[in-house]
Amino acid sequence: MPFTAKVITADEWDAKPPVPGTFPFPVTSPRYIIVHHTDNKNPPNDPSQSTLDGAKQFARNIQHGHFRRGWSDSGHNFLNTTGGFILEGRHGSLNAVEQGLCIRSAHAAQDDGKLAGGNDSPGIENEGNFMTFQMEQNQWDSLVELCASLCSSCQISPVNIKGHRDFSDTDCPGDWLYNQLPQLRKEVTDKLGMNLSPDELSNDRPIRSLKLGSTGEDVLQLQKALIARGFKPGAADGLFGENTRAAVIAFQRSLGFEMVDGIVGPQTRAALRL
Repeated sequence: MPFTAKVITADEWDAKPPVPGTFPFPVTSPRYIIVHHTDNKNPPNDPSQSTLDGAKQFARNIQHGHFRRGWSDSGHNFLNTTGGFILEGRHGSLNAVEQGLCIRSAHAAQDDGKLAGGNDSPGIENEGNFMTFQMEQNQWDSLVELCASLCSSCQISPVNIKGHRDFSDTDCPGDWLYNQLPQLRKEVTDKLGMNLSPDELSNDRPIRSLKLGSTGEDVLQLQKALIARGFKPGAADGLFGENTRAAVIAFQRSLGFEMVDGIVGPQTRAALRL
């Protein structure tokens, strides 16, 4: 599915250009979607006042603040405001995700013991402080729409919708919003017509890509799924060898995948209902 969320581009909200010499930013292959909050006041005192003009001004204010930190541009990829307006953050973000890619940003630095690679994946800032405040429906709906578009376009599993605190020592995106991530994953899964179990939707472990040399229970489940569909990965032993790779390639070809690589990423997992 293509990227369908309506996004106000950086040019449309009159963003300043990135620091000279830093653009274009490196292109990355995203694995996660990272949910943040801006830690500003909530309605009725929200900075954007739930208006389009307010959303654009808020985006400009955030970019200005990030420049003052010494960053080369807005640190996030997208901003979701209280009015349900979605705005591009770092320049080039929208174009990249429409092609199934991302650009390196500055929203989720890795701390010890946390997940890595956050800045290579799209980060969504949500206007407000969601420690206890519950997001209103317009803003929630636009967050679901944006996450579904990113999952679809970038082939990211909804299970890999994460919170900022999974990567960094922070309370972002707030206790309430972080605890809503299973519900967010479920609504995104429903919107995409996928079938994931409640355990998968609440699981904090990222789903990994499986490839030649991978081992473990998830490889065993892969092999069983291939056998059930008439493909021949060899023994169901939890070892991703050449026979398993050949079976995955045959499965991908049978469905007419554009990318036939023998790697079990989000698209192949979804097709196998893994």
